[in-house]
Amino acid sequence: RSRHVRSAVLGVTGVIQTIPSLALLGLLVVPLAALGAAFPALRDLGIRGIGAAPGFIALTLYALLPVVRNTYVGLSEVDPAALDAGRGMGMSRWQLLFRVEFPLAAPLVAEGVRTAAVLLIGITTLTVFAGARNLGILIFEGLGQFAPDLILLGALPTIALAVAADLALGALARLLTPKGVRA
Repeated sequence: RSRHVRSAVLGVTGVIQTIPSLALLGLLVVPLAALGAAFPALRDLGIRGIGAAPGFIALTLYALLPVVRNTYVGLSEVDPAALDAGRGMGMSRWQLLFRVEFPLAAPLVAEGVRTAAVLLIGITTLTVFAGARNLGILIFEGLGQFAPDLILLGALPTIALAVAADLALGALARLLTPKGVRA
């Protein structure tokens, strides 16, 4: 609700989104390696600078913008008449948020999650460069060896996963859309 907080959060998430994925992975390796070296318990948890940790953090950061932006848009586009009706029924600010605003914003929030999921499925293959193990290994090994079969072995399941996530989350967004709002 605060204009300053909103500007800061959307600005920071927007800047994170503009950082190229390989650059972000590279930027995360050094501090995570230092944390793993300084705290053996973190190293035992897998935070060593190389491996899944930088990829997980980078993917989480990349997911923020579509989810945060869609959540903001969804909440800001709630019909003022719906809010007035809730206030007229004696709802508190929290009740309005959870009983009116969130349910009406849910379809846009789900679309933000959908966008983030499809984006992250593609970016996940790049986390191989930080030492994560996933289908990207097959794609990049295939590229390095000029082996189309390896490329397809990694690319086709990645594409299928992205399409399946898009369809499933699109269906969820439609289910979350109130009947009176559906087109």
